[in-house]
Amino acid sequence: MNLNKDNIVLRIILSIVLALCVTSAVFAQKKAKLTPEEKENIKSAKVLLVRYEAPPLHIMTPKDAVGAGLVADLTDSDEAKDGMRHRFYPSARIQKDLDSVLRAEGIVSNLEFREDAYEFAMNRELKDLSKYEGTEADYIVEVIVPLMGFQATYMPIKWRKYNLQLGCFIRIIRTSDLALVWKTNAGYTHLQDGDMKFHIDELENDGKALIAGKVEKASYGIALKVAEKFHKAKK
Repeated sequence: MNLNKDNIVLRIILSIVLALCVTSAVFAQKKAKLTPEEKENIKSAKVLLVRYEAPPLHIMTPKDAVGAGLVADLTDSDEAKDGMRHRFYPSARIQKDLDSVLRAEGIVSNLEFREDAYEFAMNRELKDLSKYEGTEADYIVEVIVPLMGFQATYMPIKWRKYNLQLGCFIRIIRTSDLALVWKTNAGYTHLQDGDMKFHIDELENDGKALIAGKVEKASYGIALKVAEKFHKAKK
């Protein structure tokens, strides 16, 4: 295995998956620095963890070639049919894992999370932070899985072998002035973990359980990455 080559490919994939996340339209108009003092404030302050959900899961399949149960298994929908895109949002799982990891890592001590998700279609919608005015929290931690941030893709001529990819970005907003304090992105793909690969035939017995297990693993891996990046973040 060529680790350098794999790392380059991983960066390329994550760049594609998160391409819509890094435009200037995504970021808040006001920006602040994540200083050591700010980190201490976040640790003791009241923090609200929220999530955003983009349009449905993107599944790349050859026309009319996908197995009858693939879309249903990937989307956790009993009604899904071939070629349809149904909603299956991993952001709730990431939110849950971040809740436990941020506490365990000592990043926050007073954390609550919003049960209902915000929905968005275009990244420019994320620029408006006025919804947080009057929020009874000192900071907002956002979990955002963008359009095509959760994908099942295949390699050319090997459409029966799939790679599950999950990518998201995180923002921390200070509510006192609606300033963006910190932002980062994280992803989990088959290049990091071979368990993200699967063959269509594997879905025949209990495909939903199989995919759910992979999503749980990817989600927890992302939460750990976010915590690591936060610890390493400098002003």
